[in-house]
Amino acid sequence: MWITVLIAVVTITGLALSAGLLLGFASRRLPPSSVGLVDDVNDLLPQTQCAQCGYPGCRPYAAAIVDQGAAINLCAPGGDATVHRLANLLGREVLPLAATPSAGETASSAIVAIVDETRCIGCTHCRD
Repeated sequence: MWITVLIAVVTITGLALSAGLLLGFASRRLPPSSVGLVDDVNDLLPQTQCAQCGYPGCRPYAAAIVDQGAAINLCAPGGDATVHRLANLLGREVLPLAATPSAGETASSAIVAIVDETRCIGCTHCRD
């Protein structure tokens, strides 16, 4: 009877060890998930959701930086400090902050902002 229990314990231990080794090997050989990196990039952005970068918010911009190689210098509210932090995180070259039209200038395509006061986060970018 003890032999049967010992065989079962050894078998289960062997299976667990094999599964652990296979998972460890697979984690090194498979490409890393970009979700964690998107979260890291998103955490560095100012979360103003202003869309000055050309994306509808900070999370879509972070995803574009990681997945599509978008430029890291498009976040006007984050400024040069954000560009430097993104460059350090991603191992990219630090670029000068991209120029955005000021209040008196007209962008190449007109943008109209409609503020839904019930969803506003209070960033005051709509007042510029």
